[in-house]
Formats: sequence, structure tokens, C-alpha cells
Amino acid sequence: MKHFGNRIERTLDSHPTLLLALGAALTVGANMRWSIGILAWVAPIPFLRYLRLTRGWRSGALFVLAGILTWTLTTAKIVTDPLPLAFALLGVAFALFQVAGYLAWDGVRRVAPGRATLAFPAAMVLVEWLQHRFTGLTSWGAAAYTQVDDLPLLQVASVGGIAAVGFLVFWVAAALEAHLAARHSGQPAGGERQGLVLALGAAALAHIFGVVRLATPVEGDLVTVAAVGTTASFGPGNLPAADARAQTLDLLLEETARAAEGGTRLVVWNEAAALVLPDEEAGFVERVGAVARARGVHLVAAYIVPVSDSPLRFENKYRWFTPAGTVAQTYFKHHPAPGEPAVPGTGPLAPVITDFGLLGGALCYDYDVPALAREHGRLGVDLVALPSSDWRGIDPIHTQMAALRAVEEGVSVLRSTRFGLSAGIDPHGRLRAWQSSFESGDRVLRVSLPARGIRTVYAQTGDVVVGLAALFLALTTGGALVHRNEV
Repeated sequence: MKHFGNRIERTLDSHPTLLLALGAALTVGANMRWSIGILAWVAPIPFLRYLRLTRGWRSGALFVLAGILTWTLTTAKIVTDPLPLAFALLGVAFALFQVAGYLAWDGVRRVAPGRATLAFPAAMVLVEWLQHRFTGLTSWGAAAYTQVDDLPLLQVASVGGIAAVGFLVFWVAAALEAHLAARHSGQPAGGERQGLVLALGAAALAHIFGVVRLATPVEGDLVTVAAVGTTASFGPGNLPAADARAQTLDLLLEETARAAEGGTRLVVWNEAAALVLPDEEAGFVERVGAVARARGVHLVAAYIVPVSDSPLRFENKYRWFTPAGTVAQTYFKHHPAPGEPAVPGTGPLAPVITDFGLLGGALCYDYDVPALAREHGRLGVDLVALPSSDWRGIDPIHTQMAALRAVEEGVSVLRSTRFGLSAGIDPHGRLRAWQSSFESGDRVLRVSLPARGIRTVYAQTGDVVVGLAALFLALTTGGALVHRNEV
């Protein structure tokens, strides 16, 4: 078996394009829909090996093309109706960030080979942060999301965010590749062996930390909350007539009344649950407020209001009604998804004070932006209402991504989802109840969640891991260049 393994390694090394193919296959298998999380720990190795073995601009160009193909195929995995296949071309943008991280590692490896093992995870978490901080791609494609089924590991996000999870994954991969390279070169591999042990030990300690954290109960009482969904949908050329709009609202209010039974304190509709024309909005607010008052619940009513027909533009928002029937908050979606013709909201996030905790809200894609969720953490929010709308291609991964925000900020999240998975998520990222709109005809999900959040290190300190990664790369490259000039 060992001989067979060595033969495979020699074949891959003698045909570097096979390394690109293997790296592409592992990366596609590890990310987004139908992901196999364990593959993420080894997926970078063939790409790193390729860069180590090849030279020249042709090699670099081929690597960039392989990255573009890899992430286009990865993005294609989430393309289902109603999205066009061209949506997969967003993979080109993902690839540019990922490729930049690999090339940064290769640059460090050439000038400071002793720092390369740590340079790779540092570079990758930095480019992931740049992506979700400054582009509309948000945090999609981050390595942390390959580990959504590894709940103990995800707990380190409470300390360092998704960067802490991704750093561990990339570090193990880089350490494995460095050990492999040292063995093949015939050079003493003591340092690389120690680096691998250190990386694996850090991953093991992270899991131990996670197990201990998960075993620590969330203190405080539970509060019963409910998600209410609808199958109504709206789009260009598909604006419903008045009778259809009225029927949708009637059904939503009926389901809201049913959801409010049995001591429910908060009811949350899914994103864009109703379409309301501008001249109908005052009557809509009055009617929905009356239901909240009659049932004595907080009600987060998410809906859209068209503002133009050609091109289609709309307000994607919710109104938060108190048990008194008054509007406590009107929130506009801050981060429309790529291609979504919504008018972005710009106002600061604000909590809603209740007698059972401090509550906050956002809309769907907003919670793919860690910086937005951190506002809730800094405000000390306990529970977040998250009206959402997905499609089959991102079900259930999009709801699982929201669980990372729960861990990072120590909040409970009620994600009410059209065309996807509705779930009640606790501050440890556990889905305490869930319901798929593709599997159940029932549009109401009732769940008990902790009424008090957990204050986390990440909510207070933010992206320290990213800052340290950037500092490490700057000092490493700067020091190497100074040393080279002196020589």
C-alpha cells in the first residue's frame, strides 16, 4: 500500500496539471452545496504542491485559470431554479480572492520559507475578510462554512469569528503539504514534523474547547417564538393582482394568530412574505398592528413595496410591531443579494427592548456579513429575528451559515425562511427546531430559545485574528526583503 501511495505521489509530481485537477475536485467537493467537510482540510494541498513544483508566468496563468474553473463549478452547485446558469460566473470573483491568497503564500515561501506554513492560513483568512468586508459576495465561500456539521470546532468562532475556524483548516493543510515537501526533498523533516504536530494539536485543542463550551448550559429562561412562512413569490412581470395580495395577507394573519397560541412571545414572517403597494401600506400597517395587539405578541412582518416598474426596484423591509400594536422599528435590508433590485438600507442597527430580553433583527443576506451581525453583539442583543428567503440550491447551507453568526455573537436566531429551512438556533449554534418548506405543508414553526444571550470575546474584540494575520504577513515579507537587501 505504501508503495502504491508513493507511486501516485510520483505520478502527480511529474504531471503538475493532475495536481490542479485533484485540487479542483477536492475544493468543489468541500464547499457550498453537498459539501464533505473533511475534504477542506486537504483540498489546498494539491494547489500548494503545484505552486511549489512549477515556475514561470505560464504556470501562474494556468493556476489562475484552474482557480476560476474550480470556483465556477463550486458556485454552479447552488444554481437551481429560479437562477440562470450564468449565476455560476460569480465563481470568477470568488476565485480571484482565493487565488490571491495562494499566490501570497507562494511569494512568502520564496523569500521566507521558514514562515510559509503559517503564511498560508494568514493569507487565506485575510483575503476572506477582504471579500466579506468590502464586496457583495459577503462571506460565501469561507472555509468555516465547510465545517457547519462540526459543531465543537465552530465554537472557536466565539473567540475569533469565522477567521479562527478557517485559520485552523488552512493551517493543517499547509502543515501537511510542508511535511510532504520535506519528505520528497530528502531534507531533514524535523521542523516540518513539529509544525504538523503543532497544527494538529491546535485543531484538537479547538475541538476540546468546543466540547466544553457545548457542555456549558445557556443560563436563563426560555422564550417561545414562532416562524410563519408563505409560498407567495414576486418578481419582474410577476406582481400579483389585488385579490391575490389580499389572499396572501389573509393567510399570513391567520397563520400568525395560530402561531401566537400557547404562550408565544415573538412571531416572525419570512422575508418578502407579502407585496404591498405604496398606497396600500397605511392600511397594511393598521391591520397587522391590530393582530399583534389582539394576540399580545411582538410581530416582525417582512414585506416588499415596489418603488418602480421599469426597471423593477423595491423596498425589502420589515416592520416590528409591539404587543400594543405600535411600530417599534422599520428596517430596510442593508445588503441585497447579487442581482436583487432592492433599495439598500443605511441606518444603524437598533435593539428592541422587551420584557424578556433585548431583541434585534436583520434580513436574510444581511447575516452573511459578519460585520453587520457584530453590531448586534456590541449592542448586547439576546435574540435576533431573521426573515429570510432562499432557494433549493442553498438549502440548508444558508441556514447553517446563520448558525455561525449565533456562535460569534452569542445570540439566539429565529430564521423564518421561504423556500428553505426555518430554524431556531441557540447561542451555541445548535438548531433546536427546524422545518423545511420543501418537506412540510405546515407554515408555522414554534420553538423555545434562550431568552438571554452569551457575551462572547469576538463580539467585543472583533477580527483580531485577521489583524494578527495581516501583521504577520507584513512583518514576514518586510523582514525578508530587508534581509535580502542587506545581503
